[in-house]
Amino acid sequence: MDAAEHFKIKVKLNDIEQPFSLTVKRNSNEERIFRDAAKMINSYYNEYKSRISGLDSTAYYGMVAFLMARLYIETSDSKNELEAALARLEKEIVAYLDEKK
Repeated sequence: MDAAEHFKIKVKLNDIEQPFSLTVKRNSNEERIFRDAAKMINSYYNEYKSRISGLDSTAYYGMVAFLMARLYIETSDSKNELEAALARLEKEIVAYLDEKK
């Protein structure tokens, strides 16, 4: 890893005392993604903590992890469905254009 191409950032999650030190690529959107991810995790953590009291931080982070995994899987499924629909549409367009030749 070339040090000139990367730099370190720190992100903080709610109840975790030590910030996370992450290495990101320069001139990329990695820093924004990591910072947005930390904000999202903190936001959902706070939401769960305000709705369900009395749990330890591990339980709240576990709930956030399940939510993030679900969102990832739903997004992945939607992407696959979209790619399949685009492939079908491309076949229809090719068939239509072949007909018109």
